[in-house]
Amino acid sequence: MNAIAHVMGADLTLGAAGGLAVVSGAEAVRQRLLRRLCTNAGDYIWQMDYGAGLPSMVGDPAVVAMIRGVVVAQMALEDGVDRTRPVDVTVVPDADRIVRCSIVYTDVATQEEQSMDIAF
Repeated sequence: MNAIAHVMGADLTLGAAGGLAVVSGAEAVRQRLLRRLCTNAGDYIWQMDYGAGLPSMVGDPAVVAMIRGVVVAQMALEDGVDRTRPVDVTVVPDADRIVRCSIVYTDVATQEEQSMDIAF
């Protein structure tokens, strides 16, 4: 199934034919995951409990176990992630107060391992 291509925090882009760009497959899942992780709970009026709220954690002391737990819980809610396979989340705060989060999951459609990195 195709979806409008939109990377969280960026503008919509045009496709080759001049209309809105679309994505499908693993890239669509990756974009949905990024949107879920970067949306604060309560900000999406149609589903008030949607979102992990990682941006709202900026400036707070990094609690690695809590961040990891939030990410793992949100990954389990996304249809494109295989819930029968473990999700590996590594959270590393650095000296500059930037938290780097590496996520490895299995795409439900292809059964291939996918990875993504987020810094906040």
